[in-house]
Amino acid sequence: MLHAQSTLRRKGVSMFKNYLTIVFRNLIRYKSYSFINIFGLAIGIASFMMISLWVEDEKSFDQFNVDEDRIYRVEKRWDFREMRGQGPITSAP
Repeated sequence: MLHAQSTLRRKGVSMFKNYLTIVFRNLIRYKSYSFINIFGLAIGIASFMMISLWVEDEKSFDQFNVDEDRIYRVEKRWDFREMRGQGPITSAP
């Protein structure tokens, strides 16, 4: 049983090396296609990270307050001719 496991492990390692060899060959052979794919992946990962940081910042807003669960935001909706909008308001001084 131990011999069979070590044989399977060696086959798995050799398969992984084979996959890496194929990947590097294709990267060299199809340079423009590889560049487009890698560049797109990099843009996607960077976008995900930026959006995640923004969401984390928005969710952490006002958490310094002891009564953070009692903080509300007052908004107003307006219709002016053909324009419609919604936004935060404050009371007049």
